[in-house]
Amino acid sequence: MRYVIGVAMIFAGFFLLIMIMGASAGSGGIIGGMWAISILMDMPSLFPFVIVVIAVIIATGNRKTFIASINAILSKKYTISAANKEAAIRLYKLLGKSVTYTAAMSITAALMLMLTQLEDPSLLGPMISAALISVFYGAFINLAFIYPAIHILETRYNAEEKTVISEKQVVDKLLEMCYKQGITPEEILEATELSVHKRQ
Repeated sequence: MRYVIGVAMIFAGFFLLIMIMGASAGSGGIIGGMWAISILMDMPSLFPFVIVVIAVIIATGNRKTFIASINAILSKKYTISAANKEAAIRLYKLLGKSVTYTAAMSITAALMLMLTQLEDPSLLGPMISAALISVFYGAFINLAFIYPAIHILETRYNAEEKTVISEKQVVDKLLEMCYKQGITPEEILEATELSVHKRQ
C-alpha cells in the first residue's frame, strides 16, 4: 500500500510541477498546465519501453517471479521465498538497465533522424522533443517503479519454511542427546523428581 501511495505522490508532484511550468510558459492558467501535460503524454514514445519490459520478462523466463514480486510489493501479508526474492531483485535491476538503454537508443535514433533533416528547420522541434521525452520516460520509470520495487524487495523478510515436529521426534532427539552425553533416561527422571521435591 505504501508503494502505491509513494508512486501516486511522485505522479502528483510531477504533474503539479508540469502544470506550473506550463501555466507560466504556455497560454497561462489551468489551460496552459493541461497543455504541458498533454505534450508529455506521448504514447508512441512510451510504447518502446513497455515492449522492452515485457520482452525482458518473457526472455528471462521470470514471469512467475515477476508476478510473485508484484504481490510481495503490494501486500505485506504476501510472503516471498529467499530464492524468488533474489531472482526478482536481479530481474528489476535488469529491467532498470534495459529501460536506461532503451532511452539512450531512442535519443540516439531521434538525433540521427534530426541530422538528416537539417534543411527543414520546422522538423527540428518535434524531433528534439521526441528525443528528450524518451530520456524523461526512462528516468521516470526507474524513479517511480524500478528503484522503489528493488528497495522494498531488499527489505522484505523471506518466507521461512515451517517444519512441523511431532512429540515423538522431540523425545527421540532428547534421548539421542542424552546417550551421547552418557546420561540414561532414568538419571534424568531421578534428577527431575529431586528438583520437584526441593521446590516443594
